[in-house]
Amino acid sequence: MSSGGDGSSIGGLERAGGVFEDDALIDRVTRALQSMWSRLESLPRNDEFWAGTNQRVTRSKVEDFARRCVSRNPSDDTARWALVGFSMQAGSFSGLHVLAEEAATRDGAVVDLIAVAEWVWLEVGVDPGPELERAVRRAGPALLQRLAQPSAGRAAAAVSAFLGGKSFAEAIGRRRWQMFTHALAVPHRDSSDPSVVSEALIVDGEHKLAAARECLHNDASAVVDLVDAAYWWWVHRDTDVTGPLRALLEAVSRHGLEQLAGDPDDGLASSARSALLILDGHGLVSRPDT
Repeated sequence: MSSGGDGSSIGGLERAGGVFEDDALIDRVTRALQSMWSRLESLPRNDEFWAGTNQRVTRSKVEDFARRCVSRNPSDDTARWALVGFSMQAGSFSGLHVLAEEAATRDGAVVDLIAVAEWVWLEVGVDPGPELERAVRRAGPALLQRLAQPSAGRAAAAVSAFLGGKSFAEAIGRRRWQMFTHALAVPHRDSSDPSVVSEALIVDGEHKLAAARECLHNDASAVVDLVDAAYWWWVHRDTDVTGPLRALLEAVSRHGLEQLAGDPDDGLASSARSALLILDGHGLVSRPDT
């Protein structure tokens, strides 16, 4: 983003490839960050906030200003979402605590809670674990009661599964996807520089590859998560993993993939068709169904 007094110099967020995030969430956070920049820039320089400063708007001052606004008015939605945005940019889960209290009363806030946790998880590779649990507990018994309702929704089901002891990846339905994401990034032993990649890391990578192959061999439908993981690397990390993808696909019989390609489930069929194209020498250019 370009810099300037319109708030654009604060920067914004981009999609991380999550299953709960959407464009509306990213736009909401970005607008809040830019709006807080503009609000601080418009703040009279004789306001006490500027005391002892050079009176120039900076990222850290905008974050401090957002905290002051929330402290004075907890219902300041723009300031609250700006704080969530700052935490996301920093790769921190602290924004979950900002959203926690609202999650007890607003259905959409539960989706926001899990979406923000997933976004940071994808960006920094750290499990939200205790931070998410503390945020949910902080929301109080009202949220816990709502989570237990059958009609609570997919996000609520994910939070409930997480509180029930499942890992975050498993709770949001991305356990296999996470495994394949890691497997696609494993360096090949023959091409690894021993001065850069240790033997322990190579062995760990081989274990990940073995687990991924076993999963695909036992359940061909896992190709959905494998292909999705490959597209995630391509779209969100600008990394072509066609080679590793093709190697992993060899764990699935071609006949099995051809059968899946005719499955009435569009998602499964599309992934199987993508897999067949990869095995036939094509690369990841675009999904057949887009």
